[in-house]
This record gives sequence, structure tokens and C-alpha cells, in this order.
Amino acid sequence: MGRAEVAGGVADPSPKDEYSFMYGRSFEDPDGHMWGVNWLDMAAVPAKPVMATA
Repeated sequence: MGRAEVAGGVADPSPKDEYSFMYGRSFEDPDGHMWGVNWLDMAAVPAKPVMATA
């Protein structure tokens, strides 16, 4: 993120993704393109997906 800002980008125009097994951030480059950077710890991913309820 620091390198993106030094190059003229905007860090975190979208909310950060923070979960126990995943982390993600985004930046907007000087041309207005949005980029998402994610890290996922496969060993910590829940074995059974959690389904959202309405």
C-alpha cells in the first residue's frame, strides 16, 4: 500500500477485508483503476462454508 501511495495512488478507497483466515486491501492507481490485494491462509479456512441467512 505504501508503494501505491508513493506512486500517486489512493490507498483503501474500499473498506478493508479482515477475517480470521483472509486479509484484503485495495488501492486506486493514478489512472483511476481499482486493484484488490488479498492474502488467504488456506490452513485456517473453515472446513464447512458458513451460509448467510436472510
